[in-house]
Amino acid sequence: MDLAQTRRVRRARTFARLVGALVGMVSGVVYGSYVARQSGGLLHVQSSVGLAVVLGTGVAGAAALALAAPLLSVDPFLWMEQMLDEAPVGELIGAVTGLIVGLLIATLVAVLLSPLPWGLGLLISLAVACTLVYAGVHTGTRRRDAFAEAFRRRAGSSPLVEDPAPQDGVPIVLDTSVLIDGRITDVAATGFIQGRLLIPAFVLEELQRVADAGDPLRRSKGRRGLAAVDELKRQEHVVCEVIDLDFPGTPEVDARLLKVARARHAALMTNDFNLNRLATVEGVRVLNLNELANALKPIVSSGEGLELTIIKEGREPHQGVGYLDDGTMVVVEGGREHLDRAVHVTVTSVLQTAAGRMIFATVASEERRAAETRPRGGSRPTQAGAR
Repeated sequence: MDLAQTRRVRRARTFARLVGALVGMVSGVVYGSYVARQSGGLLHVQSSVGLAVVLGTGVAGAAALALAAPLLSVDPFLWMEQMLDEAPVGELIGAVTGLIVGLLIATLVAVLLSPLPWGLGLLISLAVACTLVYAGVHTGTRRRDAFAEAFRRRAGSSPLVEDPAPQDGVPIVLDTSVLIDGRITDVAATGFIQGRLLIPAFVLEELQRVADAGDPLRRSKGRRGLAAVDELKRQEHVVCEVIDLDFPGTPEVDARLLKVARARHAALMTNDFNLNRLATVEGVRVLNLNELANALKPIVSSGEGLELTIIKEGREPHQGVGYLDDGTMVVVEGGREHLDRAVHVTVTSVLQTAAGRMIFATVASEERRAAETRPRGGSRPTQAGAR
């Protein structure tokens, strides 16, 4: 909430207190006068006591309504305004539809129960109306995607061929680093993402600024991020939404992303290390594509043989460096002599670091290479011949 809005809210609460104090004082004086008239002549005889009662009820009414007026007028309005700003359009449409359906059913029930005596029909109708309105709003909000999908299939799809429904789990807010990285499109296409992908509008604005930058590298990153957004929007079984939810009083993009994630009860997907740590401190669930990639790297154990191309020299003498297909760095003892050549190496140890997995190996001898590359069934003919 910015400074101007804070001042407007403060003025509105002050005005509500003044009006509440005036109404409360008038109501208290009227109530005190009523008590004085109904006192059986005691307060009429002692006028000072009657005046004290009227003044006391007036002051009490003014103080009570001065305190309660903002809670009854300004705060509900602010809550409604915040809910309308943060709620997506789909939820609002579902809630209004559920409200209308609940009121229609409650009206029909009230007509049927109106003949009941002693006002029972009215009481039961009010209880049924409250229950149906709550159930309608709740159902329309939570099941809006299922209803929309059912109407879409009913209107345009064949009943014999049904497409898989888009998955709707915990929403995931995407930041700029994930979109620039581009791997999210491949991950989403696999179907492992269970929730809607939410892209705040200010993230798209940041991507646009990067795409319009003068630096060619930054410009290519921004265009890759915009292309990733377009690819996510075009994928059939991935629900990707651009949400117009912003917090103008918070200039930092990272803080706005955390507020969006909390407002939508969503997880945050990022490759930014600092944002990852900040979200963890703030209690927001974080999904990191780099950690996912490290977890999916093939497990290599000590003593295993690998075919590797030595592409550069290592830091220590006689060391060479190569990379696996997934980008894992392999430091090879004695690999400097085999620069720019494919060699067979034997893994000696595996080190897990914060940046990923690092493998240490040594160049295998010809005998060990032959033993490691020999087929598993290669010794059986020899054993058969010995028999």
